[in-house]
Amino acid sequence: MSLGFVLFRKPSAVPRMVELLSESYNPHVRYGATMALGIACAGTGLDEAIDLLEPMMKDSVDFVRQGAFVAVSMVMIQVNEAQNPKVASIRKQLQKAVSDRHEDAMAKFGAGLALGIIDAGGRNATIGLQTPTGNLNMAAIVGMAIFTQYWYWFPLTHFLALSFTPTAIIGVDSNLDVPSFKFHSNTRPSMFDYPPEHEVKTEEAPEKVKTAVLSTTAQAKRRKIAKDRQNRRESMDIDQPTTPKPEADSGDKMDEDNVIDTSKTEEKESSPKAKLQKEKVGYELENMSRVLPSQVRWISFPSEGRYQPVKKVSIYHVLPHF
Repeated sequence: MSLGFVLFRKPSAVPRMVELLSESYNPHVRYGATMALGIACAGTGLDEAIDLLEPMMKDSVDFVRQGAFVAVSMVMIQVNEAQNPKVASIRKQLQKAVSDRHEDAMAKFGAGLALGIIDAGGRNATIGLQTPTGNLNMAAIVGMAIFTQYWYWFPLTHFLALSFTPTAIIGVDSNLDVPSFKFHSNTRPSMFDYPPEHEVKTEEAPEKVKTAVLSTTAQAKRRKIAKDRQNRRESMDIDQPTTPKPEADSGDKMDEDNVIDTSKTEEKESSPKAKLQKEKVGYELENMSRVLPSQVRWISFPSEGRYQPVKKVSIYHVLPHF
Protein backbone atom coordinates (compact mmCIF):
# COMPACT_ATOMS: atom_id res chain seq x y z
CA MET A 1 0.00 0.00 0.00
CA SER A 2 2.93 2.34 0.66
CA LEU A 3 3.95 2.00 -2.99
CA GLY A 4 0.81 3.94 -3.88
CA PHE A 5 1.87 6.88 -1.70
CA VAL A 6 5.48 6.86 -2.94
CA LEU A 7 4.63 6.64 -6.65
CA PHE A 8 1.41 8.66 -6.98
CA ARG A 9 3.30 11.21 -9.13
CA LYS A 10 4.11 8.44 -11.63
CA PRO A 11 0.85 6.46 -11.77
CA SER A 12 1.73 4.64 -15.00
CA ALA A 13 4.62 2.84 -13.26
CA VAL A 14 2.52 1.33 -10.47
CA PRO A 15 0.54 -1.30 -12.47
CA ARG A 16 3.77 -2.88 -13.73
CA MET A 17 5.22 -2.89 -10.23
CA VAL A 18 2.27 -4.58 -8.49
CA GLU A 19 1.28 -6.91 -11.34
CA LEU A 20 2.95 -9.95 -9.75
CA LEU A 21 1.78 -8.93 -6.26
CA SER A 22 -1.82 -8.91 -7.49
CA GLU A 23 -1.47 -12.63 -8.30
CA SER A 24 0.01 -13.57 -4.90
CA TYR A 25 -1.33 -16.60 -3.02
CA ASN A 26 -1.64 -14.36 0.09
CA PRO A 27 -4.97 -12.46 0.03
CA HIS A 28 -3.54 -9.66 2.21
CA VAL A 29 -0.89 -8.99 -0.42
CA ARG A 30 -3.56 -8.93 -3.13
CA TYR A 31 -5.58 -6.47 -1.07
CA GLY A 32 -2.51 -4.25 -0.65
CA ALA A 33 -1.97 -4.32 -4.41
CA THR A 34 -5.53 -3.10 -5.03
CA MET A 35 -5.14 -0.17 -2.64
CA ALA A 36 -1.74 0.76 -4.10
CA LEU A 37 -3.38 1.01 -7.53
CA GLY A 38 -6.27 3.04 -6.15
CA ILE A 39 -4.04 5.55 -4.33
CA ALA A 40 -1.46 6.04 -7.09
CA CYS A 41 -3.82 5.99 -10.09
CA ALA A 42 -6.71 7.96 -8.56
CA GLY A 43 -8.65 9.88 -11.18
CA THR A 44 -6.48 8.72 -14.09
CA GLY A 45 -8.74 6.00 -15.56
CA LEU A 46 -5.60 4.05 -16.53
CA ASP A 47 -6.41 0.95 -18.60
CA GLU A 48 -3.48 -0.94 -17.05
CA ALA A 49 -4.82 -0.37 -13.55
CA ILE A 50 -8.35 -1.39 -14.51
CA ASP A 51 -7.08 -4.54 -16.20
CA LEU A 52 -5.46 -5.60 -12.92
CA LEU A 53 -8.41 -4.64 -10.74
CA GLU A 54 -11.18 -6.28 -12.78
CA PRO A 55 -10.14 -9.89 -12.01
CA MET A 56 -9.79 -9.02 -8.32
CA MET A 57 -13.38 -7.74 -8.28
CA LYS A 58 -14.26 -11.43 -8.67
CA ASP A 59 -11.66 -12.75 -6.22
CA SER A 60 -12.56 -15.71 -4.01
CA VAL A 61 -11.73 -13.74 -0.82
CA ASP A 62 -14.28 -11.19 0.33
CA PHE A 63 -11.91 -8.45 1.58
CA VAL A 64 -9.88 -8.62 -1.65
CA ARG A 65 -13.08 -7.90 -3.55
CA GLN A 66 -13.73 -5.07 -1.10
CA GLY A 67 -10.35 -3.50 -1.84
CA ALA A 68 -10.82 -3.96 -5.59
CA PHE A 69 -14.21 -2.21 -5.48
CA VAL A 70 -12.80 0.74 -3.53
CA ALA A 71 -9.69 0.99 -5.71
CA VAL A 72 -11.53 0.84 -9.03
CA SER A 73 -13.83 3.66 -7.92
CA MET A 74 -10.79 5.78 -6.99
CA VAL A 75 -9.25 5.15 -10.41
CA MET A 76 -12.54 5.89 -12.21
CA ILE A 77 -13.51 9.01 -10.25
CA GLN A 78 -14.53 11.79 -12.68
CA VAL A 79 -13.93 9.49 -15.69
CA ASN A 80 -16.62 9.18 -18.37
CA GLU A 81 -17.15 6.73 -21.22
CA ALA A 82 -15.33 8.93 -23.74
CA GLN A 83 -12.15 8.57 -21.68
CA ASN A 84 -12.65 4.91 -20.73
CA PRO A 85 -15.53 2.82 -22.16
CA LYS A 86 -15.43 0.44 -19.16
CA VAL A 87 -17.06 3.01 -16.87
CA ALA A 88 -20.61 1.83 -17.56
CA SER A 89 -19.87 -1.87 -17.01
CA ILE A 90 -17.96 -1.16 -13.78
CA ARG A 91 -20.82 0.93 -12.41
CA LYS A 92 -23.24 -1.88 -13.18
CA GLN A 93 -20.97 -4.36 -11.41
CA LEU A 94 -20.84 -2.15 -8.32
CA GLN A 95 -24.63 -1.81 -8.28
CA LYS A 96 -25.01 -5.56 -8.66
CA ALA A 97 -22.66 -6.25 -5.74
CA VAL A 98 -24.59 -3.88 -3.47
CA SER A 99 -27.99 -5.40 -4.27
CA ASP A 100 -26.86 -9.03 -4.33
CA ARG A 101 -28.14 -10.73 -1.18
CA HIS A 102 -25.62 -13.55 -1.61
CA GLU A 103 -22.62 -11.20 -1.60
CA ASP A 104 -20.46 -11.19 1.54
CA ALA A 105 -20.86 -8.27 3.94
CA MET A 106 -17.28 -7.02 3.54
CA ALA A 107 -17.45 -6.99 -0.25
CA LYS A 108 -20.88 -5.35 -0.15
CA PHE A 109 -19.50 -2.65 2.16
CA GLY A 110 -16.67 -2.02 -0.29
CA ALA A 111 -19.09 -1.75 -3.21
CA GLY A 112 -21.29 0.71 -1.32
CA LEU A 113 -18.23 2.77 -0.41
CA ALA A 114 -17.09 2.66 -4.04
CA LEU A 115 -20.40 4.05 -5.30
CA GLY A 116 -19.93 7.03 -2.99
CA ILE A 117 -16.31 7.60 -4.02
CA ILE A 118 -16.91 7.41 -7.78
CA ASP A 119 -19.58 10.16 -7.50
CA ALA A 120 -17.83 12.17 -4.78
CA GLY A 121 -18.88 15.79 -4.38
CA GLY A 122 -21.79 15.36 -6.75
CA ARG A 123 -19.25 14.32 -9.43
CA ASN A 124 -17.49 17.67 -8.94
CA ALA A 125 -14.48 16.48 -6.92
CA THR A 126 -11.46 14.29 -7.52
CA ILE A 127 -8.65 12.89 -5.39
CA GLY A 128 -5.58 15.15 -5.31
CA LEU A 129 -2.53 14.49 -3.15
CA GLN A 130 -0.57 17.52 -4.45
CA THR A 131 -0.70 21.26 -3.85
CA PRO A 132 -1.16 23.86 -6.65
CA THR A 133 2.63 24.11 -6.99
CA GLY A 134 3.09 20.33 -7.21
CA ASN A 135 4.28 19.86 -3.62
CA LEU A 136 2.89 17.28 -1.23
CA ASN A 137 -0.57 18.08 0.12
CA MET A 138 -0.04 16.77 3.63
CA ALA A 139 -3.68 17.13 4.67
CA ALA A 140 -4.79 15.01 1.71
CA ILE A 141 -2.05 12.42 2.24
CA VAL A 142 -2.80 12.08 5.95
CA GLY A 143 -6.51 11.79 5.19
CA MET A 144 -5.83 9.04 2.67
CA ALA A 145 -3.49 7.24 5.09
CA ILE A 146 -6.06 7.28 7.89
CA PHE A 147 -8.77 6.19 5.46
CA THR A 148 -6.83 3.01 4.70
CA GLN A 149 -7.10 2.08 8.42
CA TYR A 150 -10.90 1.77 8.32
CA TRP A 151 -10.42 -1.94 8.94
CA TYR A 152 -9.82 -1.12 12.60
CA TRP A 153 -12.65 1.39 12.93
CA PHE A 154 -15.21 2.03 10.17
CA PRO A 155 -15.74 5.78 10.95
CA LEU A 156 -12.18 6.37 9.72
CA THR A 157 -13.57 6.14 6.18
CA HIS A 158 -14.70 9.78 6.50
CA PHE A 159 -11.06 10.93 6.47
CA LEU A 160 -11.00 10.27 2.73
CA ALA A 161 -12.84 13.57 2.30
CA LEU A 162 -9.58 15.38 3.16
CA SER A 163 -8.09 14.14 -0.13
CA PHE A 164 -10.97 15.41 -2.29
CA THR A 165 -10.24 18.42 -4.51
CA PRO A 166 -13.01 20.34 -6.30
CA THR A 167 -12.72 20.18 -10.08
CA ALA A 168 -13.36 23.79 -11.00
CA ILE A 169 -11.58 26.89 -12.22
CA ILE A 170 -12.52 29.79 -9.97
CA GLY A 171 -11.12 33.21 -10.79
CA VAL A 172 -11.21 36.09 -8.30
CA ASP A 173 -9.97 39.67 -8.60
CA SER A 174 -7.95 41.76 -6.14
CA ASN A 175 -11.07 42.31 -4.00
CA LEU A 176 -11.79 38.57 -3.96
CA ASP A 177 -14.90 39.18 -6.05
CA VAL A 178 -15.85 36.67 -8.74
CA PRO A 179 -15.78 38.50 -12.11
CA SER A 180 -17.56 37.33 -15.23
CA PHE A 181 -15.22 36.18 -17.98
CA LYS A 182 -14.76 33.27 -20.38
CA PHE A 183 -11.89 30.97 -21.23
CA HIS A 184 -11.36 28.41 -23.96
CA SER A 185 -11.15 24.61 -23.81
CA ASN A 186 -9.56 23.16 -26.92
CA THR A 187 -11.34 19.79 -26.66
CA ARG A 188 -14.62 18.22 -27.64
CA PRO A 189 -17.42 18.89 -25.10
CA SER A 190 -18.15 15.19 -24.50
CA MET A 191 -14.50 14.38 -23.76
CA PHE A 192 -14.73 15.73 -20.20
CA ASP A 193 -18.50 15.66 -19.74
CA TYR A 194 -20.17 14.37 -16.58
CA PRO A 195 -20.32 10.58 -16.20
CA PRO A 196 -23.82 9.17 -16.75
CA GLU A 197 -26.17 9.19 -13.78
CA HIS A 198 -27.43 5.95 -12.31
CA GLU A 199 -31.01 5.34 -13.40
CA VAL A 200 -33.26 4.13 -10.60
CA LYS A 201 -35.90 1.78 -11.92
CA THR A 202 -39.44 2.49 -10.79
CA GLU A 203 -41.24 -0.30 -9.02
CA GLU A 204 -43.48 -2.13 -11.43
CA ALA A 205 -46.99 -3.10 -10.40
CA PRO A 206 -47.51 -6.84 -9.92
CA GLU A 207 -48.97 -8.53 -12.97
CA LYS A 208 -52.44 -9.98 -12.73
CA VAL A 209 -52.54 -13.73 -12.66
CA LYS A 210 -54.23 -15.11 -15.74
CA THR A 211 -57.41 -17.06 -15.16
CA ALA A 212 -56.88 -20.77 -15.55
CA VAL A 213 -58.82 -22.34 -18.45
CA LEU A 214 -59.88 -25.94 -18.07
CA SER A 215 -59.23 -28.34 -20.93
CA THR A 216 -62.92 -29.27 -21.12
CA THR A 217 -63.88 -25.58 -21.48
CA ALA A 218 -61.39 -25.07 -24.31
CA GLN A 219 -62.62 -28.23 -26.04
CA ALA A 220 -66.25 -27.08 -25.84
CA LYS A 221 -65.26 -23.69 -27.24
CA ARG A 222 -63.51 -25.32 -30.21
CA ARG A 223 -66.60 -27.47 -30.89
CA LYS A 224 -68.84 -24.38 -30.90
CA ILE A 225 -66.56 -22.52 -33.35
CA ALA A 226 -66.49 -25.51 -35.71
CA LYS A 227 -70.29 -25.86 -35.54
CA ASP A 228 -70.86 -22.17 -36.29
CA ARG A 229 -68.49 -22.39 -39.26
CA GLN A 230 -70.42 -25.42 -40.62
CA ASN A 231 -73.77 -23.62 -40.25
CA ARG A 232 -72.49 -20.62 -42.21
CA ARG A 233 -71.36 -22.85 -45.06
CA GLU A 234 -74.76 -24.60 -45.27
CA SER A 235 -76.69 -21.30 -45.30
CA MET A 236 -74.82 -20.02 -48.37
CA ASP A 237 -76.98 -20.48 -51.53
CA ILE A 238 -74.30 -19.67 -54.08
CA ASP A 239 -70.57 -19.36 -54.06
CA GLN A 240 -69.37 -15.81 -53.70
CA PRO A 241 -67.21 -14.75 -56.67
CA THR A 242 -63.66 -14.01 -55.79
CA THR A 243 -62.21 -10.71 -56.90
CA PRO A 244 -58.92 -11.12 -58.73
CA LYS A 245 -55.99 -9.40 -57.06
CA PRO A 246 -54.98 -6.38 -59.18
CA GLU A 247 -51.39 -6.41 -60.32
CA ALA A 248 -49.28 -3.57 -59.12
CA ASP A 249 -48.68 -0.91 -61.71
CA SER A 250 -45.15 -1.02 -63.03
CA GLY A 251 -44.88 2.73 -62.62
CA ASP A 252 -45.75 2.58 -58.93
CA LYS A 253 -43.59 -0.41 -58.23
CA MET A 254 -40.59 0.54 -56.16
CA ASP A 255 -37.26 -0.61 -57.39
CA GLU A 256 -35.84 -2.72 -54.56
CA ASP A 257 -32.28 -2.04 -55.70
CA ASN A 258 -32.75 1.66 -54.95
CA VAL A 259 -34.15 1.14 -51.45
CA ILE A 260 -31.80 2.38 -48.72
CA ASP A 261 -31.91 0.78 -45.30
CA THR A 262 -32.02 3.88 -43.10
CA SER A 263 -32.04 1.94 -39.84
CA LYS A 264 -28.38 0.95 -40.19
CA THR A 265 -27.46 4.49 -41.20
CA GLU A 266 -29.22 5.96 -38.17
CA GLU A 267 -27.57 3.36 -35.94
CA LYS A 268 -24.13 4.33 -37.21
CA GLU A 269 -24.85 8.03 -36.77
CA SER A 270 -26.04 7.50 -33.18
CA SER A 271 -22.97 5.56 -32.08
CA PRO A 272 -20.71 7.30 -29.50
CA LYS A 273 -17.75 7.29 -31.88
CA ALA A 274 -19.80 8.95 -34.63
CA LYS A 275 -21.09 11.57 -32.21
CA LEU A 276 -17.55 12.25 -31.02
CA GLN A 277 -16.34 12.77 -34.60
CA LYS A 278 -19.23 15.14 -35.38
CA GLU A 279 -18.55 17.34 -32.36
CA LYS A 280 -16.76 20.59 -32.90
CA VAL A 281 -13.37 20.86 -31.23
CA GLY A 282 -13.13 23.81 -28.86
CA TYR A 283 -15.76 25.59 -26.77
CA GLU A 284 -16.06 28.47 -24.31
CA LEU A 285 -16.45 28.12 -20.55
CA GLU A 286 -17.61 30.63 -17.95
CA ASN A 287 -15.75 31.45 -14.75
CA MET A 288 -16.42 28.88 -11.99
CA SER A 289 -16.90 26.06 -14.51
CA ARG A 290 -16.09 22.39 -14.00
CA VAL A 291 -12.59 21.60 -15.32
CA LEU A 292 -10.84 18.30 -14.66
CA PRO A 293 -7.10 18.11 -13.89
CA SER A 294 -6.50 16.19 -17.12
CA GLN A 295 -8.34 18.95 -19.02
CA VAL A 296 -6.22 21.84 -17.72
CA ARG A 297 -3.53 21.36 -20.38
CA TRP A 298 -6.11 22.35 -23.06
CA ILE A 299 -7.33 25.45 -21.22
CA SER A 300 -6.30 28.86 -22.56
CA PHE A 301 -7.28 32.43 -21.72
CA PRO A 302 -7.90 35.06 -24.44
CA SER A 303 -4.98 37.47 -24.70
CA GLU A 304 -7.24 40.46 -25.38
CA GLY A 305 -9.48 39.74 -22.39
CA ARG A 306 -9.77 42.06 -19.43
CA TYR A 307 -8.79 39.41 -16.89
CA GLN A 308 -5.54 37.50 -17.11
CA PRO A 309 -4.14 34.88 -14.71
CA VAL A 310 -1.54 36.15 -12.26
CA LYS A 311 0.30 32.85 -12.61
CA LYS A 312 0.07 30.00 -15.06
CA VAL A 313 -2.67 27.44 -14.49
CA SER A 314 -0.98 24.40 -12.96
CA ILE A 315 -1.76 20.85 -14.07
CA TYR A 316 -1.47 19.79 -10.43
CA HIS A 317 -4.32 21.94 -9.20
CA VAL A 318 -7.33 23.59 -10.78
CA LEU A 319 -7.97 26.58 -8.50
CA PRO A 320 -5.69 29.36 -9.83
CA HIS A 321 -5.79 32.90 -8.42
CA PHE A 322 -6.44 35.86 -10.70
